[in-house]
Amino acid sequence: MGFKPIGKRKRIYQTIIGQIKESIADGSLKPGEKLPSERALAEQFAVSRTSVKEAVTVLESSGIITVRAGVGMFLNEVTQHDLLHKFSQIMDEKGSDFIDLIELRQAIEGDAAYHAACRMTTEQKMKLTNIYHQLLEVEMKGMIALEEDYAFHYAIVESSCNPVMLDMINLVSDKIMANLKESRQHSIKDKDLNQQVMKEHENIFTAIIEKNPEAARKAMWEHHQKIKERHVQSRLTRMGEGI
Repeated sequence: MGFKPIGKRKRIYQTIIGQIKESIADGSLKPGEKLPSERALAEQFAVSRTSVKEAVTVLESSGIITVRAGVGMFLNEVTQHDLLHKFSQIMDEKGSDFIDLIELRQAIEGDAAYHAACRMTTEQKMKLTNIYHQLLEVEMKGMIALEEDYAFHYAIVESSCNPVMLDMINLVSDKIMANLKESRQHSIKDKDLNQQVMKEHENIFTAIIEKNPEAARKAMWEHHQKIKERHVQSRLTRMGEGI
């Protein structure tokens, strides 16, 4: 098992995943085998620990590896064919497009939430509060809060008082709505999952209203990270059901 250093390129975590897939395909890594530590992987790939952590998050949520606290990371003990099949589901172009957009939103909206907590006006605070309660009301009814979800996130970017951030969101608004529809249709079918999404929105809203910029940025970033994880898991589940 010999991993190659990764140069600067788009989606480093996917390149890490791709090399791990190749090692499984050529037999260098076998089902049930222990992977190197995150630190060791970061050194072998010549990337940051953050990129490795993101790859590990995707692999774990996809059912490819199991992380045992204090022990290490292990490939799950399924057949080589099953492992490679799971890889194919998280690396296709459609999945990449979804994740690419989420990562863009993660970057823009994370900072937007930070600045909103610092800069929002009284009028913007009232507007965000009204939109949040509308979102909460629809979520509690178990309905697909598509427009309300978009309005909530848009109001936060608006409250950052950064017109360039707002321009970027407007530029990809159609794609955002399409992705929201996909993720919302999945979460609404699961009561616990819907509760989790509601809690994520609550954390974002509370941090901004309480003028805690670091907590706001963290809550927004983690919300989008969870969206990525749920997307990967949902697609794997649909494939397993033959959809």
